[in-house]
Amino acid sequence: MKNERGMTLVELLAAIAIFSMIVGVLYSLFSFAQASWKQTEGVARTETQVQELKTVLTRELASPVYLKLCDSEIHFETQEETFNILALENNQLHLYQNEEKFSTASLLHQFTLPVDHFELLTQNKNPVSFGAEVKEGYSYLKIYYKKDGLKKKDVNLLIPIKIFAY
Repeated sequence: MKNERGMTLVELLAAIAIFSMIVGVLYSLFSFAQASWKQTEGVARTETQVQELKTVLTRELASPVYLKLCDSEIHFETQEETFNILALENNQLHLYQNEEKFSTASLLHQFTLPVDHFELLTQNKNPVSFGAEVKEGYSYLKIYYKKDGLKKKDVNLLIPIKIFAY
């Protein structure tokens, strides 16, 4: 009867300890991979939203004849005589367009990038005061937003605008 096979209590405890260490290492790797995935996904989403914003606004602000800054809106008319409003509503930018001078506007584009605020800057990169119009030369639209990822970071996007004399 001395040839009985089985595990002693010490061997069983050693096996459980080794198994627990392996599970702990696998859990740590999984957690790290998941956090990296979330960070990469957040950064990619933000970059896509910034690219969309930049593309649309660069196109729409390609030929303005004037820009006017009102509270949280920028009014502008293009050479094609369309009247547009870029408005900040609930931390999202909305681009409205109409054919008649700012009577009723229809939503042209709603951007998904969460925006803190924006500024209209002069050629010398000084802020334009509320109610002021910029009618010629260069101007800049500076948009402030948070870059997504593990650590949210405040960044801004600067879009140059050439205003054509009408």
